[in-house]
This record gives sequence, C-alpha cells and structure tokens, in this order.
Amino acid sequence: MKRFYPDFESINAFTLSLDYHQDALKCAHCFKQDQFVSHGIIYKQRSSASRDKVGKRIFCSNRYGHSGCGRTFQLYLAQEIPAFHYNATHLFVFITLLLSHHSVKMAYCTATGQASFRHAWRWMNLLLKQVASFKSLFLYRPKSTTASFQNATLRSRILLPVLWQLHQHFSSNLCAGYQLMTQHAFL
Repeated sequence: MKRFYPDFESINAFTLSLDYHQDALKCAHCFKQDQFVSHGIIYKQRSSASRDKVGKRIFCSNRYGHSGCGRTFQLYLAQEIPAFHYNATHLFVFITLLLSHHSVKMAYCTATGQASFRHAWRWMNLLLKQVASFKSLFLYRPKSTTASFQNATLRSRILLPVLWQLHQHFSSNLCAGYQLMTQHAFL
C-alpha cells in the first residue's frame, strides 16, 4: 500500500475511493481485503496558533459487519517525515548546508530557525543510521565525492558522500523525493 503522496488532494481522493481499490488493497497484518475505511485527518501542530493537515488515516475495520484486524494505517504527504517535528524542507536545508561544508551547528540553526543546536547531533545520528538504506539505491559511489569531504570528521566522511549522491538523484527536495520513490520514511 502506498504510504506517501505528493499532495493532500491525492490522499483525500484515494481515501474517498477505497471501495474502488478493494481488490488491490490488502491489510499487511491480517491479509484481508475490502475492510478499509477512512478514519480521519492527521494534523501537526506547527505553532500554538496553527496546525496543518499532513495526512489521513485508514482503518482495517472490525466494526459493523467488517472482519478486519482493527489496525490503523497512516498516509502522509511526501513533505512530512512521520514522527518528526520538522518537515522534509527543513531537513533538506540542513543536508544542503552540510554538503556546502557548513558546520553541523550552523546548518541546524539555519534550517530550523532555532538558536539552540542541541538536536543537531540527533539529526546526524538519525541520518547515519539510514546510510545503508540510502546506499542501497545506488550501484556505485564516485571517488571524486569522497575526496571533497576528506577533511571532515569520520562520521561526516561516511555520511556526506552518500547524501551528495542522494542530492544528485533528487535535485529539488531529496527527502520528499526519497519518500515518494521508496515509500519509506526518510528518517
């Protein structure tokens, strides 16, 4: 089942036409078909005054004559990273600044607009955990990219060439592009 969509209208159109897709949709847990029901909108609280629509839920219904398992599945906009406060654009700015040889602290503060950089290292660790997943998209790694990051820390020498390749492949927003292509969360 597709998890990431380019815009909210396509998520909404999909959830409103679940009966049309009944033969193609199968629950990943109970393997039953024709049990999905639209279950509501997912919001993210951006500030105390605003909250944005970032996705919808569908429910493998076990009510009203349905025999599903009762699990809920979340469908997200490609711009949103599930369980992550900031969206893909913030992470894209962070990665772009890192690739431009800016410090981790400066890249984080610029991307998020925060004065504190205490979560910058968490972002680096999350990215480092995904290196194997990122590398699996490519068959080779050019030698020229590793040379440009030779003076970086060990963590950055491992991470930055892989992020550079992702950046070359997904030119506009690598986080959203990765999520649309692989249907897996970027982090």
